[in-house]
Amino acid sequence: MQAAVYFAPGNIELVERPEPAPTDDNLLLDVLCCAICGTDVKLATIGHARCKAPRVIGHEFVGRIRHVGAAVNGFRAGERVTMATTLTCGACPWCRRGLGNLCAECESVGLTYDGAFAPVLAIPPAGVARGNVIKIPDALADEAACLAEPLSCAINAQEIAGIRPGDRVLVVGGGPLGALHAELAKALGAARVMIVQRSEPRLSLLRRLKDVLVIDGTQDVLKRVQAETDGLGADVAIVCAPERPPQEQAIHLVRKGGVVSLFASLPQGASDLRLDSRAIHYRELRLVGASDSRAEHVRKAVELLASGRIDAAGVVTHRFPLSRFHEGIEVMKKKQGLKVVIYPGKRCD
Repeated sequence: MQAAVYFAPGNIELVERPEPAPTDDNLLLDVLCCAICGTDVKLATIGHARCKAPRVIGHEFVGRIRHVGAAVNGFRAGERVTMATTLTCGACPWCRRGLGNLCAECESVGLTYDGAFAPVLAIPPAGVARGNVIKIPDALADEAACLAEPLSCAINAQEIAGIRPGDRVLVVGGGPLGALHAELAKALGAARVMIVQRSEPRLSLLRRLKDVLVIDGTQDVLKRVQAETDGLGADVAIVCAPERPPQEQAIHLVRKGGVVSLFASLPQGASDLRLDSRAIHYRELRLVGASDSRAEHVRKAVELLASGRIDAAGVVTHRFPLSRFHEGIEVMKKKQGLKVVIYPGKRCD
């Protein structure tokens, strides 16, 4: 089978690989589609310390079960599934606290196990045994289902931030995850959802989202946010832009008692921020982080997507067959779209 394989930073090639073998304790899937993640773009540029080359990459997938191991219960051939792709140890202090996404010994599909940019994917036995495999309801389309994993990361972040019905939510950075954050905030009952983006064509693409105010980031963002919030500022600001200036500015965009969520990471070795501690102190702000997700978040994501409360069609902007995988990576690098979906096992027009 043809697969997208990571060999070294910046070196991902489409090569022939043997199909994974069925075992008594695994599942094999026919991959229906898999979306390109920011992690995949990182592998295609600077690499990732946790990726063990050579490795088939891709983890935002939906697949149809073709093999159920004799020791596996609860699944049958023909069912569609997705996955919480971080496999936890279950024993470290973070796992014992229910924070498996922070597991010190975690492994991941697409980094330490072969991923889904290939026609066939093996679900590792640990993923099956630990409840990481989530079934997809019949009414949920394949493309929408492959958004469950990235949406789950947004769910984790918004739970930490404590978004409530009636909140005014500002998303800073209008990439694929920024768009999903905006959709999620609406689904959670936010009264006003705003998203800041600096460049085209993403500005135009974001304007397709219903009931989301798109703010041109080249303008005076602080002035515009204050105008849209009666001079108070947003209740919650979620920073999806992996750059210093928007992360530093975010504390000035929220109201007194507001929350800033640093959802995007800065590059290692260049992640220091200069923050106004007086603003944090006197305005009683909360500054929180969020990383990855857990199986419970993926289940919630599937339920939300199946309910129709997330505009998956507005978030997916490009589709390619696996043979054009590198074109999809370039779309992401150049910020020409939002979510890019790859079809490994069939032609995609």
